[in-house]
Amino acid sequence: MTANMYGWCGKILKVDLSDMRISELKTMDYADRFLGGRGIATRIYWEEVGPEVGAFDPENRLILMTGPLGATGVQGASRFEVVGKSPMRMPEGFCYGNLGGFFGPYLKRAGYDGIVISGRSEKPVYIWIHDGKTQILDASLLWGKGIYDVRDILKQTHGKNVRFVTTGVAGENMCRNANLMTDNEGSATGGFGGVMGSKNLKAVAVLGTGRPLAAKPEELKALNHLAVHLNKRDPMSIPFPEEQVRRTGKSSCYQCGLDCKYRNSYRTASGKNVVRKCQSMFVYLPWVFRRPGESTETAVDATGICNDLSICTMEMQNIVQWVDACYQSGYLTEKETGLDISKLGTHEFFETFANMIARREGFGDILAEGLLRAGEKLGDEAKAHFSNEVSGVGDGATYSAREYLMNGLLYAFEPRQPIAMLHEISWITGLWVMNRSDPKSSPVTSEVFRAAASKFWGHEKAWDLNTHEGKAMAAVKIMDRTYVKDSLLLCDSCWPMMVSWNTPDRVGDSDLERRMFSAVTGVETDETGLNRYGERIFNLQRGILLREGRHPKQDDVLEEFNYSDPVETVFMNPDVIVPGPGEEVISRKGQTLDRKVFEEMRTEFYELRGWDAETGLQKAETLERLGMSDLVQDLEKIGLIEGGNK
Repeated sequence: MTANMYGWCGKILKVDLSDMRISELKTMDYADRFLGGRGIATRIYWEEVGPEVGAFDPENRLILMTGPLGATGVQGASRFEVVGKSPMRMPEGFCYGNLGGFFGPYLKRAGYDGIVISGRSEKPVYIWIHDGKTQILDASLLWGKGIYDVRDILKQTHGKNVRFVTTGVAGENMCRNANLMTDNEGSATGGFGGVMGSKNLKAVAVLGTGRPLAAKPEELKALNHLAVHLNKRDPMSIPFPEEQVRRTGKSSCYQCGLDCKYRNSYRTASGKNVVRKCQSMFVYLPWVFRRPGESTETAVDATGICNDLSICTMEMQNIVQWVDACYQSGYLTEKETGLDISKLGTHEFFETFANMIARREGFGDILAEGLLRAGEKLGDEAKAHFSNEVSGVGDGATYSAREYLMNGLLYAFEPRQPIAMLHEISWITGLWVMNRSDPKSSPVTSEVFRAAASKFWGHEKAWDLNTHEGKAMAAVKIMDRTYVKDSLLLCDSCWPMMVSWNTPDRVGDSDLERRMFSAVTGVETDETGLNRYGERIFNLQRGILLREGRHPKQDDVLEEFNYSDPVETVFMNPDVIVPGPGEEVISRKGQTLDRKVFEEMRTEFYELRGWDAETGLQKAETLERLGMSDLVQDLEKIGLIEGGNK
């Protein structure tokens, strides 16, 4: 670490597997404009991955990037970002994912802010990084193994404290829905496990003993105590019957003492100790519950099966739902699939089915291309059984604009499901719903909801989910804050702290991230200045998407179901209720999105972004104001900028 450098390590590792060449980039060539994590990774993608590169081409990059707050003690800063061209998107294109656990902080402790992997090895290899030293090692003993066996072998080889990111059999077979997986069950959608497999790369393992410095350690210590205090809350209920699956505690990531709403450890009735979190717990749960006599432990095991094979649980849930619908209609039978679909809901069915996909066996080979591509191959009758969720990378209908208007803008401008942004709205709404049911379960009254929404979303009418007024501003605020969060690598489970059980007014602190950033790095800025990084990174991503073929306005749209299919229920909000004036409660059940309303919000969004309201193109002056004149030059060449040199 160079003198006077705080937070960042200062180096990014580059590994070209085609010629086994190892080199380095300087982090600070990027950090002053793009912070870290998603920001720096997106910038490197802009520089190194052209629109003509395919997801499985050696020229694609697998970019793993940490942030400046990682390994410094900042609470909830243990994540890392993956960026590259996604094979899961249709067509293939830029995408990102976000993973937790221990790998990111340990990469920093080993001396690197990130790693950029290119090329393709002739034989299976893994990368070993230990306190600034990097080796490319033979992975023949790891190839063909699931992630749990990989974990055991790496610990036997490099010691019990080794941390890693890997992919399972699905990644080796270049399944388009294959995940990267970390120790401690971290995962991210986007098909990046398939990218890793295409490079004949099995894993990246790290071990480090260094520690990045903080500019103001005493101030940081006080801020960490404040974050823990503001975040402290009651645990949420679990989706399993307690006599079959019992929660035994939190499964915290590196140096995190926050109350995590997603990640817990469980003990099953048969004595298994497992870590489960968030959506992955539900991958098979509805079908298990529907199966008389089937133990809930089957649902717990289903998550583990997906993780071991490195299959995306969001995609797998959609696939199972599709197979179920096809079977019920008579479209699919054992003859077409090689499966006894009558056993859907059993352990045997899921294990067989998941392995068919991961190993590309029989009907599984079609589904290994992803459900969207399977629909294209099988035709309209197959696609007729798709649910609304099947619309891209991640779910497509979860927390849609039919329930929460500003979410339409969040979906319209992202290359994948923008789940971290969606959580900002759904989480506070869910807490309000809990308060309506039981005031002791949550501090979020209608008054608290309105106050927090106005403070964090930047408009006095942002709280009113029955009018489009203020929703474009809310979307801008949510986007910019999330891009910063994904670049500092703060956890979505706890940040932003919009509400608190432990403040007099129950409203959280919108400036806490900025103070954490300044305490670690010594970079002084205000809340607006920090969020300007998010604005810059969002505009950089917009440039990439345009360069890869996105058409403004034509592609800044939502799936048709938003306008035609009335919403019936929402996770954490089954009656689809939202706050009205005073103590009034309004239900949006049965609502659709009005097309004109969306278009009005989109036009206002363009204007707030400093883009051309008629074309949806970025203006040269906006990109130049953000310090990205090189984007202006490149976008001018393809006619996708307003106000450049014609």
